[in-house]
Amino acid sequence: FYYFQDAQAGDVNKVLNAAQIVKIKPYDKISILVTSKDPQLAAMYNLMSSYNRLGQTNAAYSSGGYISYYTVDEQGNVDFPILGKIHVAGLSRTEIAEKVKTRIITSPEGLKNATVTVEFADLHVGVLGEVKSEGVVPIDRDQFTILNALEKVGDLTQYGNRKNVKVFRKIDDAIHTYEVDLTNFGEMCSSPVYMLQQGDIIYVEPNKVRARQSTATGNTLLTPSFWMSVLSVAVSIAVLLK
Repeated sequence: FYYFQDAQAGDVNKVLNAAQIVKIKPYDKISILVTSKDPQLAAMYNLMSSYNRLGQTNAAYSSGGYISYYTVDEQGNVDFPILGKIHVAGLSRTEIAEKVKTRIITSPEGLKNATVTVEFADLHVGVLGEVKSEGVVPIDRDQFTILNALEKVGDLTQYGNRKNVKVFRKIDDAIHTYEVDLTNFGEMCSSPVYMLQQGDIIYVEPNKVRARQSTATGNTLLTPSFWMSVLSVAVSIAVLLK
């Protein structure tokens, strides 16, 4: 199947939850960097280490050292230097940056010209099944679509079922399953999982050809060795009949 078979030049398809962006959840990791015209004052608000051990994955380099990542706790808070607990769950990167900046500016220590930058640390989705490179795909933007994820794994293989791509999403204590038809652009855009969230799992199921190959009967019927065996038996029978 080809992708987006219904799409025509000039079509306009509305995206469900088009304004939806990635919001931080408990147990996510983020980096929060505070900078200002006074680096020494700004440094008080940053979790810094002077070196990065080989293989360490919880720090990002910035001038002056390595910025440690914050892990959002079960209540949705991060424990920020000087300011203490700040609730960040349910907020976007921009909202977190604005909230931290406001707290810094209005604090007794007051860093009036502070700039705050928030980045995702380990937010990702998983992609499995008939794709060219299965694995974990980092979320690198505030709006991350199913097409962004499939692009990063090198697209579906020729055996991927483009009419039935499943997305599994954890909501509270339950796993919800959604189906996306990549051949129908309008339907895909209106899917609640067109915009992905961290932790989503995409599964591309095999098409009928691959499904048959995965069974003993199908695999036998589709391989050249099977037909060579049939020919050999037929020749043997013909010889015996003579």
